[in-house]
Amino acid sequence: MDLGKLALAEMDLDRTTEGREREVAEFLIREQFLNGALWKKFVDQFRERIDGDTAGWRGEFWGKSMRGAAMIYRFFPDPDLYRAMTETVRDMLTAADPDGKVTSYTGENEYRVWDLWCRKYVMLGMEYYYVICGDDALKSQIVSFLKGLADDILCHVGKEDGKIPITSSGRWKGVNSSSILEPMVKLYRMTDEKRYLDFASYIVGEGCAEGIDLFECAFEDKKMPYQYGVTKAYEIMSCFEGLYEYYLVTGVEKYRETVIRFAEALMKSEVTTVGSIGLTHELFDHGAVRETAPHDDVLQETCVTVTWMKLLSRLFKLTGDPKYADEIEKSWFNAYLGAVNFRKNDSPYMYAKFVKKYGCPVLKRTFLPFDSYSPITAARRGSKVGGNQMLSDGSYFGCCAAIGGAGVATYLGNAVVKAGDGVCLVLYQNGKYRFRLDGEDVLLSVDTDYPIGTKVRVGVEKTGEKAMKLRMRIPGWCESCSFTEPSVKNGGWIVADVRASKWSAELDFAMPVKRLFPMKWEEDQIVLEKQTIGPVLTSVRQSPEELDYVAFKRGPVVFALDERLGRKADANFDLKPEIAHVVPGKNNKNVTDAGIDAAVTLELTEKDGNTVTLMDYASAGQDWKSIITVWLHHKNSFSGIRQ
Repeated sequence: MDLGKLALAEMDLDRTTEGREREVAEFLIREQFLNGALWKKFVDQFRERIDGDTAGWRGEFWGKSMRGAAMIYRFFPDPDLYRAMTETVRDMLTAADPDGKVTSYTGENEYRVWDLWCRKYVMLGMEYYYVICGDDALKSQIVSFLKGLADDILCHVGKEDGKIPITSSGRWKGVNSSSILEPMVKLYRMTDEKRYLDFASYIVGEGCAEGIDLFECAFEDKKMPYQYGVTKAYEIMSCFEGLYEYYLVTGVEKYRETVIRFAEALMKSEVTTVGSIGLTHELFDHGAVRETAPHDDVLQETCVTVTWMKLLSRLFKLTGDPKYADEIEKSWFNAYLGAVNFRKNDSPYMYAKFVKKYGCPVLKRTFLPFDSYSPITAARRGSKVGGNQMLSDGSYFGCCAAIGGAGVATYLGNAVVKAGDGVCLVLYQNGKYRFRLDGEDVLLSVDTDYPIGTKVRVGVEKTGEKAMKLRMRIPGWCESCSFTEPSVKNGGWIVADVRASKWSAELDFAMPVKRLFPMKWEEDQIVLEKQTIGPVLTSVRQSPEELDYVAFKRGPVVFALDERLGRKADANFDLKPEIAHVVPGKNNKNVTDAGIDAAVTLELTEKDGNTVTLMDYASAGQDWKSIITVWLHHKNSFSGIRQ
């Protein structure tokens, strides 16, 4: 059966996972989401209301963080986390004006600049908490709060005379404000009150950008996203997340197709080797063919990575197509994990910017759980902080630090999903999953060190012997795999009929190392259309030197060079065509002697006999001091095409 015709959905699972996803979730719970003082500072932005004076976006931090915390709680129901979330939700409920207004702005910028964007995140944070809230009285208060917030917006923003048009209310041609589409649709689903759906319909009809209908651009499919006329990647993808929610309510097939075409265009034109988007600051810029072009350390924003993962998750549930899960996996093992600040590094950028440049008298040490940007040619991690905003106590926070929790929860939410007559094992992580299916209790166990190892051992225990279809994703990068039990291959899935009360099998994926080469442009030049805000690139050419690079990957893992191992990231390499060998990081003496904690390493040999050691991208440069690179400048390019 075509999986796209089945209803894919997250399952109610009692899960125990033991991989990196658990490490990330526990790290964020411990270091960010249990921090009551931090939550209070976020709520206080709606009392201090200084965003309007600085055209700021401090008001986004609470809702972004709450969404991530609530999403993680669904998979790790920690009682301390629930108490911390509940306390700050109750605090936020007191931040509304008597008329229901909730804003971090005052004055002439109210309902403009980033005001609606911040209110959007307050709505989303409350809506995601509502799902896991166990207190009916509190849920009722949340609905009243959301209605007051939304009704205030409806009184001031819209197409009627005297109101501010949505596409004139924000930055980037109003794209940031228009992304309030998503929580407005969610509020309609919570309340069934038509005015919220009417407002969502108004936003869709405006196309989310002043003078540009982004949805029509995507549906017509005649331009790539970098050619739409406004290119702010994160905010535009957020609008398409809203259109997805609007489709779920309206059932209009055109909207479904529009979201799919948009994502397909991004996969063709923008997604990089490490699974992120935006090599010119945080913009669509035809990044798929510009990976080795010069940059200024502002590239592949973590906000963009996480939003891309969330959009992919929606498309996977919508279509059942495993290629979207492939992309989630690529983002997770590379750009996302590489951005997690497990070592709690300081960013020298903030000191240089605020103390040296602006003479800021006090800059409190502030731990940010995520790096903002992901380098792929010679650069350091942590070199700049994206979306940074100073808070009144001398500390600061950033947009990427607030959004990161949603990324690990998105990965967890796609590991095992329900598919009509059975379940899909989608993302291979070590752990156990307990659930009910067709009246039976089922325990699904996964034993693996994937993607370091190639084997995945799968076990099923059921209370009965009803047939259960178990679908296991064949990753798109995998050219061959073996399975020890009778099964069939259907598209990108191995499908097994599990009838016995106890059943086990083993998957083994072939994982050869593959070389990657920069893409050669089909056009002589790329024209990025002018925009009113942000960096403007009107004409870009590919230099011949940008093709003289090679990179390496194995399965979903991309490798990188780290200068702590003695080789310069911007050196010229002359590698033998043979690839030496791959070993776990703990077995690589060069790496362990350098004090590097790498998951997996790759040993290459140059023609003069020198060894070049690469490691998984997520591990490289985690000290935020060493220079790393994915792309190695190569004297004599290997013949072949990008693999």
